[in-house]
Amino acid sequence: MKVYISVDMEGIAGISHPDPTGRGDPGYPAATELMIGEANAAIEGAQDGGADEIVVNDSHGRMFNLPPAALHPAARLLQGQKAWSMVEGAQLGGFGVALFVGYHARAGDQRGTIAHTYSFAPTLTTLAGRPVGESGLNALALGAWGIPVGMVAGDDVVAAETADWLPWAEAVVVKRAVGRHAAESLHPTRARELIRAGARRAVERARAGEAAEVPLRPLRLESPLEWRADFCHAAEADYAASFPGAVREGDRTVRYRTDDPIGAYRAFVAAIRLASLVE
Repeated sequence: MKVYISVDMEGIAGISHPDPTGRGDPGYPAATELMIGEANAAIEGAQDGGADEIVVNDSHGRMFNLPPAALHPAARLLQGQKAWSMVEGAQLGGFGVALFVGYHARAGDQRGTIAHTYSFAPTLTTLAGRPVGESGLNALALGAWGIPVGMVAGDDVVAAETADWLPWAEAVVVKRAVGRHAAESLHPTRARELIRAGARRAVERARAGEAAEVPLRPLRLESPLEWRADFCHAAEADYAASFPGAVREGDRTVRYRTDDPIGAYRAFVAAIRLASLVE
């Protein structure tokens, strides 16, 4: 079983404020230690479940956060700024299941800790008329490649998103969101124990296929697919809508419609990147 692990930082236990998630902050080294701890727990759990090949995609910020020598040697590490962003490498195929570690609440949630969707530019993103975050958007791309999401680890708010968008997936709660800059976290040791157990269950269920009590499913939505993103500022929406097929609406909204889930995902990532150019 080949396992894909995407690791973000904001949903890691012990991280409750955006400052330590940035490279220039004094708390960043401690944050990366917490991140590597949960990543390794997922790797160990995947091994426990029968994984024989594991790829870890560093999916936070500029995407070179995880210290390579500290990563469990059973996994290969994919780092750097990548065209496919948080799902880079999965498009090559062969993966039986994906695990999300350190994931967080979507932009627009009133309680989610460090809530955002790919950047802090969008204030709300919807997919097929429903609010969606990074876990749902990434699952859309993975689903097009036939890869189910088997686990999402983060706060209790992203666990609720998982129940809505990916009801078959293991939801591992490592902290309770108190507000945008506050959370009540489990001790890192306990968080890692839960992630290891959740990863093991997810890989075991992926290996069982249809014989599992609750089979895992790739996320597939009816066509046409439409996403909408409300941005903080009109200029961000102007930039985000500057590619073919994007439609500008109202003061700060961009929408995009297609029959292709990969096209929908890539258009969203492109819109976020364009919006980030606004100074």
